[in-house]
Amino acid sequence: MPLNPIYRRIQAIFYFTLPSLFGFCGCSTRLGAQVEDPINGELLENFFRDGEQGGESDAQLLTEHLERLRANPANLNALDPADLLQSGLVSALQVEQLRAYQAEFGALLNIYELQAVPGWELADIERVRPFFGVRTGLDQRAIPLRQGIWQGENELLTRWGRSLQSDIASDYEGRFPAVALRYRHTFDSRLRYGITAEQDAGEAFFSGSNPQGFDFYSAHVFLQGAHPALAQLAVGDYAARFGQGLLLQTGFMPGKSAESVGVARGGPALRPYSAFGEAFFLRGAGATIRVSRDWEATLLYSRRRRDGNMLVPLDSTETDLAFSALQTSGLHRTAAEIADERAVREQLGGISIVRRRPRGHVALNGVGYHFDKSWTPAPAPYRRFGFSGNTLTGMSVDYQFHVRNLLAFGEAARSAQGGFAAVNGVLFSADRRATLAVVHRYFGRDYQAIYAAPFSETASSSNERGLYVGVEAKPAKPWRINAYADIWRHPWLRFGADAPSVGWEYLARVIWTPRRGVSMYLLWFSETKERSDVLESVADLFPHRRERVRVHAAYKLGGGLELRSRVEWTRYAVGNLPAAGGFIAFQEAVFKSLSFPVSGTFRFTLFDTADFNTRVYAYEQDLFAALSVPAFSGRGTRMFLNLSWRVNAWLRLEGRYERTIQEKTVTDSAEPGMRQALKCQLRMRF
Repeated sequence: MPLNPIYRRIQAIFYFTLPSLFGFCGCSTRLGAQVEDPINGELLENFFRDGEQGGESDAQLLTEHLERLRANPANLNALDPADLLQSGLVSALQVEQLRAYQAEFGALLNIYELQAVPGWELADIERVRPFFGVRTGLDQRAIPLRQGIWQGENELLTRWGRSLQSDIASDYEGRFPAVALRYRHTFDSRLRYGITAEQDAGEAFFSGSNPQGFDFYSAHVFLQGAHPALAQLAVGDYAARFGQGLLLQTGFMPGKSAESVGVARGGPALRPYSAFGEAFFLRGAGATIRVSRDWEATLLYSRRRRDGNMLVPLDSTETDLAFSALQTSGLHRTAAEIADERAVREQLGGISIVRRRPRGHVALNGVGYHFDKSWTPAPAPYRRFGFSGNTLTGMSVDYQFHVRNLLAFGEAARSAQGGFAAVNGVLFSADRRATLAVVHRYFGRDYQAIYAAPFSETASSSNERGLYVGVEAKPAKPWRINAYADIWRHPWLRFGADAPSVGWEYLARVIWTPRRGVSMYLLWFSETKERSDVLESVADLFPHRRERVRVHAAYKLGGGLELRSRVEWTRYAVGNLPAAGGFIAFQEAVFKSLSFPVSGTFRFTLFDTADFNTRVYAYEQDLFAALSVPAFSGRGTRMFLNLSWRVNAWLRLEGRYERTIQEKTVTDSAEPGMRQALKCQLRMRF
């Protein structure tokens, strides 16, 4: 018999949080030198919260970047600061403060010398220490680059996954599970090359629309620092970034999150792409050339086929083909999905000219697009100022300037039709224990860009004006506080709002870390957006309010065992109507020991929500470089088990089993029952 919802909540509070809280209050197990692993810790959950931003490709690129650094920690004395910012472990202001310190005092002698750098605390050092080190002598760069073609590290990864239900629809072309394969070669930070192949469940394999085998293939060659004049060279598939993302941003950069001062875009202009995602990357070639000590230029070109929703001509006399939108799912299972596959040819060219100075830089950027078919979106009032046609160009100016404990950054852009957009922000550290972030954004309703991904509320880079204020404070050693407030408005209509609308969002998180291996935090989040509703046959805008309160505790026991507990409540209300509530709680056990070859993660979750609007999310640790942020609505339970076996120094086997039992649903399309899935992965390094 299903448990009463109130009893469920009381039970969860005691049985889910008690193990970790007991560790806080009474356990005296002596802990070894353990540090929080950003790959498996809160960092990824903050970046990919609620599944609203980023995807599996983004998680894969970020986790693999950190994994490479863990295997071969980068030397902070010979590191491009952009590579440090790319890790997501520190803020842009901390990176600039480190650069200024090294310019004044020379190379670091020890990683703990970072405590002398303004804005760096011991907690920051412990976070980066597994991935960055300090070396003053010769390293692998003394080996000629040509030898790196066959020397270095090789990695082979294969992944297989399927649902244990017979949920492959009858109209799917294939009957195969999801399969992925990737080979990659890495020689320190100077050379990378590899090939990737991927297929989703239900797609044909060596038959039908895929006689070539896998549905998606990708390959890349990437050089960095190969020559004083050639900073970067990318051939094949790659990701690119200009400025703050107003013109071009295909690689992942975090937006609003509990890491409240991580607001400045940064990192290298080009990055190799080896993820399984089929949408957000470029295919062609790009290079960053250093003309002199102060001047550099990045040039790139991309030509590839994209999935697009094709429009059928109204009569036989029409010869011009058009498409209504680009598809990004990468799924090609049904006849309709296959008809849209590779239907549009996209060409992109870009250039960025950068003038660098000791305290910052200024850059002029330009991007142009051309499609072989006309982009003709479906008519809708909110799309009135959106892009249509075959060709689109844009230009921007971006800057970054650092003075003592202040970092200013921004970008201003204009598209071909006259649309204007700008992002400007500052990071200010009044004290080494407190950092303030302020970002103002202005996106005109007629600003148009295809690959833009600036700091914003919505996925679009148009029709938004907003002000963000974030703070990170460390008032005392065991405490850290993150908070932000964001207020915005949309001057024109948008999807789901038939009139200009406003919104605001607040977040506060308090972390308590009384000793190494023990942490607890309390998080509060509130968001209000105006949306259109039909009440009593009158269409109008109403505020939709969503609130969350979370309590999370983690305790590391001896022998590589860690317990994690969470209880979270959510509340959703529309206008003056009664609010609905939701609830989730889980208990997780993580085992990872250097002395034992098998590690694993087990989690059991209870959830109970009144409707779909009160759905709750919980980031789950998946297989290496995979992302799982499921949404829970209705009432039920979920569990998953991850196992990893280090067979030897070069072989690792991984597996995942997950099961969801839905006792009550809140949508007509879903039915109560059990859903199960299984994944397997093999990783070889040699």
